[in-house]
Amino acid sequence: MKNFFNNLKNKLKKYKKNIKMKVHKISNTIKKFLKKIFKKIKKKLTPKLKPLINLFSKIATKLHLVDLYHFTKLDKLFNILKEHRKQIFKKIFILIFIPIIIYLYCQLFCNGKLIFEKERMQLNFIFIYFIICFFYCFVGKIKISLYLSMCLTLIIGIVNHFITAFRGTPLVPWDIFSLNVALTVLPTFKFTFTKKFLLGILLFIIGILVLKKVKIDSFKNNKIKIIYRVTVLFITVSFVYSFLSTDMINKFKLDENWDPKEEYHNNGLIASLFKQSRNLIIKEPEGYDINSITELASSIEVPLVKHDENYEYPNIIAIMNESFADLQVIGDFKTNTEYLPFFNSLEKNTIKGNLHVSIFGATTPNSEWEFLTSNSMAFVPKRTVPYQQYVLRNSYSLATILKSQGYTTSAIHCYYPQGYNRNLAYPRLGFNSFLHINTLKNLEFIREYPSDLSTYKNIIDLYENKSEDEKIFNFTLTMQNHGSYTDENFTNTVIAEDGQYPKLNQYLSLIKIADESLKYLINYFENQEEPTIIVLFGDHQPYVEDEFYKSLLEKNYSDPSAKEATEKTYITPFLIWANFDIDTEKYKNLTDISANYLASLVLDVANIQKTPYLEFLDEMRENIPIITGNGYMDKNGEYHDFSEETEFSQLIENYHYLQFNNMFDNSNKLTSLFEVPAQALVED
Repeated sequence: MKNFFNNLKNKLKKYKKNIKMKVHKISNTIKKFLKKIFKKIKKKLTPKLKPLINLFSKIATKLHLVDLYHFTKLDKLFNILKEHRKQIFKKIFILIFIPIIIYLYCQLFCNGKLIFEKERMQLNFIFIYFIICFFYCFVGKIKISLYLSMCLTLIIGIVNHFITAFRGTPLVPWDIFSLNVALTVLPTFKFTFTKKFLLGILLFIIGILVLKKVKIDSFKNNKIKIIYRVTVLFITVSFVYSFLSTDMINKFKLDENWDPKEEYHNNGLIASLFKQSRNLIIKEPEGYDINSITELASSIEVPLVKHDENYEYPNIIAIMNESFADLQVIGDFKTNTEYLPFFNSLEKNTIKGNLHVSIFGATTPNSEWEFLTSNSMAFVPKRTVPYQQYVLRNSYSLATILKSQGYTTSAIHCYYPQGYNRNLAYPRLGFNSFLHINTLKNLEFIREYPSDLSTYKNIIDLYENKSEDEKIFNFTLTMQNHGSYTDENFTNTVIAEDGQYPKLNQYLSLIKIADESLKYLINYFENQEEPTIIVLFGDHQPYVEDEFYKSLLEKNYSDPSAKEATEKTYITPFLIWANFDIDTEKYKNLTDISANYLASLVLDVANIQKTPYLEFLDEMRENIPIITGNGYMDKNGEYHDFSEETEFSQLIENYHYLQFNNMFDNSNKLTSLFEVPAQALVED
């Protein structure tokens, strides 16, 4: 045993010596290279600067600036540089070496390209140097600034690695506001360490060791220190201002991709994060004019809903079921048993179709925001979360529309209330009450999350405890089907594609349970006399194996990256069911809509008065049946980017103007546009 440890000790010493020699060799090579550059610069600059130096010398002599005169001699300047050359070489070396190390491990953590387009690489290094300068402004020491920059970027890289593995989308700046959500679901996540991840950690350690070895003297003159820091601060602030207020970033030809992971891979982690930070600023849309908007609003005709004496307002229960999706929409695949038998069997007094959403795999509140407000993620920056950034005061929603017509409004989320600021957002959206994991009764759990069935029993309890003449609007968000799908104690009942995708099997097994729970809920209300409408839809497709999605797309589409193919991964089912007769014939051709239209459709089915804003959207839906944060589809079935100029561009712009007025133009808000007409309320 003693020999073993001695041998190991010797091997480590030898290994350490080899690394030291290699570092020394690299350092000497860089020194030689910099010396050559320095000589070339001196050789080229000296003759070019001589006329300027001579002029400067004459002026200095006449003004009796002897010291300045001496300093203007190039020999004096080069002697100073020669005296401090070791320190200069060290600083240049470390200020080149460490940013390269940071860049490499950040790219490895996000599984991105190490080398790509020159402009994008430049931008990543610009932002890395910006981080270093930022720290230097405060601490005034290069080594400490580099240490802090490495630690910060390491944390960012690791967090991005695990967030991407967990939810399928990379880190964005406002994820910091969702830290409490992340901590609650963290125990359910199975951590895996890839070769690239471990290599990134190794590079970080090498960077730290090299930085520790290099000794750098600080400026001894405090005045020089202050001047240097102020200069760096000025440059840093100027850069930030230019970055935020101009289109400077467009010059670097960053990739725009429907898949955020691909965007990060192609642009680099650091550049992508800084690009996303610009999205925190909402600018007034080009061409926005309050007079024109007022004219547009006044042109919207709102038909008043007439009710006969037998009409009874229905209870409305809207359920956004976590990760509820039918992946067969992408393409057929084999399963040992049907996973949505009840959902597929519903026909009587039922409207079903495909709901196009703006998100994939995560960021649930964006779909519920689109449904509740009828606003679109198309007009807010990609991957932002309106609940956290924009719902900061009372806002119009489906809840406010129904409340103005006598409904009692409530929200249920069978998880923690602080998630995505729901405890703040729901009251601002007009909900009278909010029930959550701490206030709901008799919750049962499947894996780590409350079951759909026990959540639905709380909806029934809410219904049974209302007063006789009270009409309720309830919005419920479930958690049962939440990722990740790696629980080893959960027994799969659905096996897909011969069992080669374990996450997919667990997900489909959960969906089967969700289908059975839906059956329980509908069977209950089918036997109730009070008219009731149940709305159910999914927030996004699940993040299961990438290989499954890839194989399904490749099998069904000649170009899996085309919009028509990619859009299939942004579809969930929707259902509108009633326990009374509704005109399903009217909606027989309605197969695909986007989430922002769904609330208006529900009001239409229930025969409830709408706002001018929703009437505008109804007219728009005839020409543009789908609009999401990813683009839109016109009535001819063609997909478009928002940058494309089409016959529908003006209609898109009008929607943008109205939404901006609704969300951000508080001084000129056209309140009548988003409220139920007063004459309709009087008549009722």
